[in-house]
Amino acid sequence: MPELRGYLCWDPEVASRTIKTEAVNPSPAIFLATHAPLRIRQARIQGRSLSPVPDKWTDEMAVLNDFLKRRSSTGTLLMPVVGDSGSGKSHLVRWVREKIADNATSTGKYKVIYLEKSQTSLKAVIEALLEGLEDESLEKLRSEVRSFSSGTTEEKLARRLINALNETLAATTPNDLPGAATRVLAGPRGLASILQDPYIQEHMLAPGRYVPQLASQLLRDRGASSAERPPGFTVEDLPLSLQDVKQAAQISQRLLQMLLTRPELQHAAVDLLNQSLESAVRSASNLGVGRLLQAMLQVRQGYAEKKKEIILLIEDFALIQGVQGELLEALTESATREGTTRYAPMRTLMAVTTGYFRDLPETVMSRVAAATSGYVYDLDRVFNNEDDGTEQIASFVGRYLNAARVGDTELDRLQGQLVPNHCDECPLRTECHQAFGHSEEGYGLYPFNRPALTRMIHSVAPRDQPWAFVPRTVLSTVLRPILIEHTDELRSDTFPGERFKDRYRTAAIDDPLPTSIASAVDSTMPEQADRLKRVLEFWGNGPHSGHINTDLLTAFGLKRLPDGVQPPNPIVPPIIEPGPRDETLKASLRKRLATVEDWGARADRPLPQDIARELRGVINDAIIRRYPWTTPLMKELAKTEVERAWPNNATIVSIDGASERIVGVEKAPIKFARNPFNSQSFQSWVRAMAGAPITRVSDVRRLATLSEAKTHEVTSRLQTYFEISDEQLVLGFRASLIGAALAGIAWPGIDEASLLAACLHDGSGWGRQDQYLRTQKWQRMLTGHMAHRTALVERLRISVGVAQGTGAVRMIDAARVLPLLKQATDNWTWNPDPTVPAWVKPAVNNFSGWIDVADEQIHEMAGVLQRLRHHVPRGVSGTDSLGAVMQALKEAEKVGLSPSRLDKTNLENLYTKAVDLDWRIVSRLEDDLEKSVRGDDPNAIETRVRAAARDRGAAIEHAHNFLIAADKWLDTALSDAAARSGTSGDDNIAAELKGLLRQWASLSATKEGDLGD
Repeated sequence: MPELRGYLCWDPEVASRTIKTEAVNPSPAIFLATHAPLRIRQARIQGRSLSPVPDKWTDEMAVLNDFLKRRSSTGTLLMPVVGDSGSGKSHLVRWVREKIADNATSTGKYKVIYLEKSQTSLKAVIEALLEGLEDESLEKLRSEVRSFSSGTTEEKLARRLINALNETLAATTPNDLPGAATRVLAGPRGLASILQDPYIQEHMLAPGRYVPQLASQLLRDRGASSAERPPGFTVEDLPLSLQDVKQAAQISQRLLQMLLTRPELQHAAVDLLNQSLESAVRSASNLGVGRLLQAMLQVRQGYAEKKKEIILLIEDFALIQGVQGELLEALTESATREGTTRYAPMRTLMAVTTGYFRDLPETVMSRVAAATSGYVYDLDRVFNNEDDGTEQIASFVGRYLNAARVGDTELDRLQGQLVPNHCDECPLRTECHQAFGHSEEGYGLYPFNRPALTRMIHSVAPRDQPWAFVPRTVLSTVLRPILIEHTDELRSDTFPGERFKDRYRTAAIDDPLPTSIASAVDSTMPEQADRLKRVLEFWGNGPHSGHINTDLLTAFGLKRLPDGVQPPNPIVPPIIEPGPRDETLKASLRKRLATVEDWGARADRPLPQDIARELRGVINDAIIRRYPWTTPLMKELAKTEVERAWPNNATIVSIDGASERIVGVEKAPIKFARNPFNSQSFQSWVRAMAGAPITRVSDVRRLATLSEAKTHEVTSRLQTYFEISDEQLVLGFRASLIGAALAGIAWPGIDEASLLAACLHDGSGWGRQDQYLRTQKWQRMLTGHMAHRTALVERLRISVGVAQGTGAVRMIDAARVLPLLKQATDNWTWNPDPTVPAWVKPAVNNFSGWIDVADEQIHEMAGVLQRLRHHVPRGVSGTDSLGAVMQALKEAEKVGLSPSRLDKTNLENLYTKAVDLDWRIVSRLEDDLEKSVRGDDPNAIETRVRAAARDRGAAIEHAHNFLIAADKWLDTALSDAAARSGTSGDDNIAAELKGLLRQWASLSATKEGDLGD
């Protein structure tokens, strides 16, 4: 015995041949076999509106009887059947034809003229209207129309139509237009001038525009896949989107500007074009005024002589677009004149879309209203919440399903006899009907059921008419795709798959599957979760799917729901909330929870900005609170500071469907997709924000887990925003080191601890003792740096340390800092770099050319050293030299060669400051300067920086000043001594003083620049 699982009771190819979307396509047998009772109501014509007659529902048999039996005082009847595209208008017209054809007595009584909607060409329409009568004038008309159809092209006809419209519009007068505001469109300088403009003509003749479409269908019948003929001009057909309006003529530009800024003028222009269309078609096709009217009256006259009544059945009123006026005049011309029957009585049943009917020109509408007894038949089937049409839909679909199972060949063989129910012979009938249901007529609904059909039909209904039932749409977008395109999925246990999901979205009027159930299915049955959720939503009717038939699940290769994951009881009305309604929650909170639920359950529902903002706030707050500040170690920042780098917006937390329109959303580190799991978490967090109990503890854990998982992203954002990445910190440390070198605190070669201490010192209390050695450029560079050093060092400290107590940084992450410091000291130069962090730039504003400044500093110190060595050469004890000068000063007093009291005091003060000089400092300076000028040093930069940066102390200055002053006094003393040596007082000069003076003179005479001895 076969299994229902993967079973097909139809052949896809047979179904494709049997189920047709156009009423004209199926054979009579198939057409009647699939015919389902129509939902028809009467509607009265009130001006241009239709007003449904309350409780005036009827069926097609009543329409047929009314059409054939209604008496008319003029012998003519015009009965419009209105409805939206695909509502079954053409189906009703075809059904009337089949019923008339079935009636043997009708053959001799009626002449039936049937205008199929696919026969759009003017030739087909006129030949159908004139068929059956032979007359010289009628044959001439046929011949001319045939010649017109074969003797022109679509392009030529389109241009003729444009030119004919231009001529018709040029003949209009202001009196032809309603209202003074629209009269600017009349005459040759009005709308006609636009159509005459070559540039605008090309725009209106472009492929896809109305005029080329009309030309094509006037010449050629519409194919099965061709679009329906447009009902007329619309605002979209006006040349309002020209690429370069300046290419149009000035007169056209002025009118176009008015059209662009005045919507009422646009609609008036469309009405005027449509009113002029019939005249343009006549002119372009060479029909001439009155020719079709006379021809149709001849036809009526001919059948009057044969004692026949004419039945004209028009599947689409748009077929006679362009000849409507004359044709309607002929159709409604009274059959009798002066008591004598002159023309055959005429009954016309025509299908017309509701919108087209309302937009008919006034002259046409007046004729229609006069010939219809004031009402039409309306096929727009719009159900509602109270009358959802479930049974009518099941009956309609059931007939087509049965026809597909029986097949077109068998239906044609039966020739309209009673069609058997294919389910009666099916071995799976009982199991299948219990699982999927059947229509009132007994036709099984597999692979659908009632909820699935209703929801799928709602899914494909027009957005502005969600309850509308459009038969053609149901056939083309529901039945045919499932029975023909999805059969492989049904056989292979993959139905309903992704294609089903893409085709059928849950309509706004249908309740989605609660996210609590969807999330549970995702977590407990992941291998079939997607298909199962679709089945629960469509076949299980969403929130009502509590008792879904397990045989239905089995038929689709699905497992039953696990215990504890059952949807709510189907008797309970659906509530789109995260769980049973909790009356203890505030109404505002319940509304917010319902909104979040709806967002998760429906693909087209946005998440309001205020809720999205609050959710981001909860997530951000949790992440910031749990951020460890130890990876890497850095000072904890205030939340307001962190939010500068990690803001509460979509660049950090992006939520699908939250209308995020800011730059950077695509790179958000946290992204929430629209799915049931996230909806459930959001609802828990919304509850938490409101202080309400959280029903799912797992959502609290999820927030904690998310916070920990995003530590790296927070670190990255903090480092990026505050510019404290490792590379940027290296630049900061280097800037701090160079500043410390300028201050004489650090230089290449000192130990790691001293370097680190110098880097992180804010410079308070620093001051060079050797300022007299420093160049002006060095001093300016140091001053500029020190003005911003505090901020520089503060950023370094908080970036690599932690705070204790008062909040000041007390502990440094040496493990992180030392490698950075090593990189910083690998290069003691400073090159302008666009990657330098903003917080570093003020402290290095004048660092450009820092090495050049260091070299100038070396040169300056070399000069000082040279002058010092001029008096105290290398190898001579500096201390002894200073002592010798002071001894000479004492001896000079004995012989009257001492300086003045002031000079003596100055020398003594300078000596006091210089006497303690450690002359090894001078030697180290000398050694450093020697090394700095070596050409073979691989570390030349570091050597020069070391030479320039070291603080040489103040004593060198004092020694240098003392020696200069002493040299000046001794020069004077020697001169005086020489003068005395040729006098009688020469013997009074002590021998010791002579020796001291000669020794100092000898030292002073040492070659300048002799720094190496």
